[in-house]
Amino acid sequence: MEAREIATNRLSRRRFLYGAAALAAAACAPAASPSPSASGPVVLKGTKVQLLHWTSFVPDEDKWFKETLVNDWAKPNGVDLTVELVSANEAQPKIVAALQAGGGPDVMLLQWTWSHLYADKLADVSDIAEKVGSDGGGFYDAMKQNAQVQGTWRAVPFGMLGNAIHYRDSLLKDAGATKFPETWSELTKVGADVKAKSKLFLGQAIGHSFGDPPTFVQPFLWSYGGSETDESGKKLAVNSAATKDALVAFKDLFSKAADPQVLSWDDSANNRSYAAKQIWATLNGASIYLTAVKDAPDLAKDTKLALLPSGPKGQFLLAVPFQYAVPKYVKDPGPARELISYIMAPKNYGSFMKAGKGYTLAPYKKGEGDLWPSTDATFDPFRKIGTLTKWYGYPAPPSTAAAESGSKYILVDMFAKVAQGDTPESAMSWAEGELKRVYKL
Repeated sequence: MEAREIATNRLSRRRFLYGAAALAAAACAPAASPSPSASGPVVLKGTKVQLLHWTSFVPDEDKWFKETLVNDWAKPNGVDLTVELVSANEAQPKIVAALQAGGGPDVMLLQWTWSHLYADKLADVSDIAEKVGSDGGGFYDAMKQNAQVQGTWRAVPFGMLGNAIHYRDSLLKDAGATKFPETWSELTKVGADVKAKSKLFLGQAIGHSFGDPPTFVQPFLWSYGGSETDESGKKLAVNSAATKDALVAFKDLFSKAADPQVLSWDDSANNRSYAAKQIWATLNGASIYLTAVKDAPDLAKDTKLALLPSGPKGQFLLAVPFQYAVPKYVKDPGPARELISYIMAPKNYGSFMKAGKGYTLAPYKKGEGDLWPSTDATFDPFRKIGTLTKWYGYPAPPSTAAAESGSKYILVDMFAKVAQGDTPESAMSWAEGELKRVYKL
């Protein structure tokens, strides 16, 4: 089977799996009864709390949950805390299964706009969110958009994975550039020059994986003025001159600076390739740099970080947002609510950020100021991510449809189709058909 056919079949299978997962809870599960009132004292001693969390690419973050949180909160309060860590790509099926069954974790870590997708199954946590946001100096707009559904907080923002382009500065300079490109067109030229000079390519994953693919292609689309819908979210806009401009520019970048193998990459493939010095640049969270500092100091010294380039309509970012939700099936939500409040209090969250060296960024503004854990100037671009990041469905407000579209990787697939040889017109027409079914327009 040819590589293109393999990639297409792979995308189709994953699209089916994730589409099914995204729809299952909303379409199949019966509505749960409202959670008991949160008023009155919360009894923690003797209770059990199960937390479903993602497995971080920085092991010290997992250690904080498994050890520090257990020792500093659970044991002193007499709580039997179970922390279940799963990969980010495995989280949605587990969450759907729990919501559908009406039982499972007391606190679950959601991604993207899943609060909108599963809103009718999630308890109102507005009082916690409002206090956390106030104590943290105010939530970033994107974090609020992702967690608040029609004026009600269905989740409490936990943090975001900000991605930046990691690049080998020596290879950039060997190719004649003095700084990292500020526009996509400049990156295409510089990327082609570096590839010709060093034989290394821009390693950008464009498959069905939770982080790197959507955080690359969606800002790329927005920077050319393209989007899924108009600002109202009630009219499809993907089949447009702006989207075509983005796809033409992307095809040029891909063919000149990248490599077809990235069509099968997930969020860990580029990490491994960068560490092995098989690529010269990639979009990723800080884990690549942090790992290099620890395990490959020479590579770390040669690594610089830059935010995504600008397009004709400006510079855009898409950080991966996470939120804590308490399902309505939890009979006694008090301990779960106390756990969230404890983790998200700035003092405790600062301890978590310090453990992870800033890999997970805070959802509120104190994270880029008082709580900032790094004195390494290489990290400075990450301070800007909270302000610049948008959300699934932008420029429209987040919605169930936008969340479903993201879970089905429709925009990622549109870009992947062009990379595999489809025309922009064909890819846009395909995406429009998929989005019509999702948005029911």
